[in-house]
Amino acid sequence: MIFKQNEKDLRKIQERCMYRTRRYSQLAEKLGWNIAGYSLAYGVFGNIGIFALGLAMISSASISTGILYHFRIELRPRLIRLALALRGGSFTMMLLGGHLGNLWIFVLGGAASGVFVGLFWPTYYRIQNIWELDFSEWNARDKLAGAFIVLIAGFSVDLFGVQTVLLISLTSILVSALFSRDLILNPNYLWGGSNKLAPRSPLGLLLSNHCLIATSEGALNAMANLSRIFVVLAGLIELSGLSGSASLGILLAITGAFGAGTTWAVERLAGESRSVRPCLMAFGMTITFISSLMIAREDTWIIGMIILSTGTSVIFPVLKKEVDEKLHSSGSGNHGLREYSRNIGRLLGYLIIAVIGYSYPELSMLAVPVSASILFIALLYVFSMGNGFIRLHGESHSIMKREVRK
Repeated sequence: MIFKQNEKDLRKIQERCMYRTRRYSQLAEKLGWNIAGYSLAYGVFGNIGIFALGLAMISSASISTGILYHFRIELRPRLIRLALALRGGSFTMMLLGGHLGNLWIFVLGGAASGVFVGLFWPTYYRIQNIWELDFSEWNARDKLAGAFIVLIAGFSVDLFGVQTVLLISLTSILVSALFSRDLILNPNYLWGGSNKLAPRSPLGLLLSNHCLIATSEGALNAMANLSRIFVVLAGLIELSGLSGSASLGILLAITGAFGAGTTWAVERLAGESRSVRPCLMAFGMTITFISSLMIAREDTWIIGMIILSTGTSVIFPVLKKEVDEKLHSSGSGNHGLREYSRNIGRLLGYLIIAVIGYSYPELSMLAVPVSASILFIALLYVFSMGNGFIRLHGESHSIMKREVRK
């Protein structure tokens, strides 16, 4: 009884520690990356700065998650501390690169942020699962707070300058690193057991249906995010009387608030039940596809982006549960395979939008790959559900045959 009580108390301590680590790292993400980072990139280097920063980040994120997966690196708390140190270095290099007008130093800062993304989130999700922590309520609250933060950040860039906002983000990263020092391993988890190789080859797993779903979902979100940033900062869509950073802050705040509320509602509805997931997916995919048509027109672009954020917030929790469950059942979910697949998709999405945005920056052209990715996700999901039904039907038929023989 005493041991169970101590274990419960230890879990509560780790829950608070992980939540605070995540809270301040996301504060830095909203302030220093989504608003200040891209505003500085466009202000100093123009359109090429936006695309170079985004591609540097997602390329290094894909490489780092690939290293975690292919080299079977155990996802321990020290990786979170290393990731936070790299994020701090990233903001420092971005400040220096922007001050000197040196694109290479600036892009190197973006690459360091990518390593943060590649190390932090797979490790965070893994440790969360090991401690059996549920952050669904806190996640919704954090996302609403994040929407308010980006709103403030957009105007703060105009009032205090992008360098000041980046310095505040750097301070937030240091606070997150302080809380991360208290993260410890779960003494009841056998870490060495996670090094067993999955029965399929790494390439075979990456091309499996559930990994392709994660890849496609990552591509969709990446294309939507980069399109939103580029369209607003480059002035393809303007909010009357506001700067690009303020307009971006308002748009990200609105889409973030809608997304947070939707994610919370979906997690409450879906829970652990699999029966409601197809209905949620059908609803989410429908409004997401409709919104992808709306962002092809200037007069409906803003409302389309809001609906797109709502739709992706419906399908994301459902797809995450589906992919996590399938990876876990196959014995291949211990080394960040889902995040690796998502980052590959995000890299493809960023490349597509960068090519279109640099060569033919039109709203209609930017909307085409978004629509295509939504249709592809729908096909993969239907195929996955069909295979699940076939397997279930086949197992039931085999059981009936055995019963008849008896």
